[in-house]
Amino acid sequence: MFIIIATKGNWKWVSGVFQAEDVARQYMDLIPDELKGYQEFVQVENITYPFYIIERQESPFRFLGKDEVISLFEHTDVSDDEDEVHFNIYTIDFDYRPRKPGTDCMGILRHDHVTNEWIEMYREEGAEFLSKRKVF
Repeated sequence: MFIIIATKGNWKWVSGVFQAEDVARQYMDLIPDELKGYQEFVQVENITYPFYIIERQESPFRFLGKDEVISLFEHTDVSDDEDEVHFNIYTIDFDYRPRKPGTDCMGILRHDHVTNEWIEMYREEGAEFLSKRKVF
């Protein structure tokens, strides 16, 4: 998988996800010069659709398969802060490219904010909960 990740100060976003390297490079060429300096071209081995992007504050993006997501839920504990978002999980089923190359449009991707409530529901229902929430 070929992924374009942008970092600008404290902001980070995924600018594109592509199965084919040539398509990813063509897209990278479309990114305007004023955004190009923030972009990084990354190849992620051994991952296919569907896969999952995990976004945590102060951490790099992680790209996981289904089994790794289950393990992440198994090893995430509830916190004292009921409003805490442990991480955001994005489900990637196909190539992703914003209409304006290089911009942050991750909000259009299917995603959820994983809170204590999510972790507690996962503990009660297991992977079935993730299926019901259309993560899987």
